[in-house]
Amino acid sequence: RNSGGCAPMTIFGFVLVAALGGFIRFAMEYYLPAVGSSAFPRATLIVNIAGAFLLGIVLALPGETQVILGIGFCGALTTFSGVSLQLHRRLSSKAYRATLSYAAALLIGGLGAAGAGIIIGGVIFRQFQLFG
Repeated sequence: RNSGGCAPMTIFGFVLVAALGGFIRFAMEYYLPAVGSSAFPRATLIVNIAGAFLLGIVLALPGETQVILGIGFCGALTTFSGVSLQLHRRLSSKAYRATLSYAAALLIGGLGAAGAGIIIGGVIFRQFQLFG
């Protein structure tokens, strides 16, 4: 271990999964762009809901793995700043219905996906006695 308390392989794993999460988010934004100021930003919605689901699963894992995958991968995959910018753009263009729909889809979808991930992760890791 180094003086910061993290093993070099832990740091390498963190950087690797963060790069993967960031790349997936970039690819989603590139291939599913929102067009215009009031267009529905489907890529950001998808990565945030998928990230919430995956984070729910990750919560069933032991501590260090939670940090690596939760903060590294899921943190790089999801984006609060992107959501904030997209909501601001919709509000600025007076697209109130689109703003409300998007915010509701993120909140309801994210909470539902995280809950499902927690349940599924618990079942998977108990059933197969992984990390036990």
